[in-house]
Amino acid sequence: MLPPFTVTRAAVAQIVALGGAVHIGLGSGGCCGTVYAYAVLENPAEASGAALFGCPGAWLLVAPEALDVLTGSTLDYSARIRPPRFRVLRNPRTEHVCPCRRSFGTAWPGAGSASCRSYEPMPWDAEFEPPQRWVKQTGWRRASAEGER
Repeated sequence: MLPPFTVTRAAVAQIVALGGAVHIGLGSGGCCGTVYAYAVLENPAEASGAALFGCPGAWLLVAPEALDVLTGSTLDYSARIRPPRFRVLRNPRTEHVCPCRRSFGTAWPGAGSASCRSYEPMPWDAEFEPPQRWVKQTGWRRASAEGER
């Protein structure tokens, strides 16, 4: 079954590279108040209640609240931007979007926001180090091995 949004070849290739199953949910945060939350799953059955979509060689699991927001948009992955990440493009259901495409909801407050997520690495990316200026501005620190921040 295909999702009600477009998934680019680059996004499918990244899901396959990550092990074949990625979950998309929503969380609080970012410049505009709501962020897309991504997680790699060992077993697609781990995401109870999520819609399960099969892409060639990959599983995409989408939380119900994220499915409503993502409908009609495009899920992409880019290794050329820093940090490399999934991003949602051309989303007709989100009026206010942060320029980095990581958060949506309320009007963008402008550059320098302490809630900025533009340089936050994907949860599985241990190699990318955000710029020190951004780390100081946001107070960000890498999640510990237990997943706490």
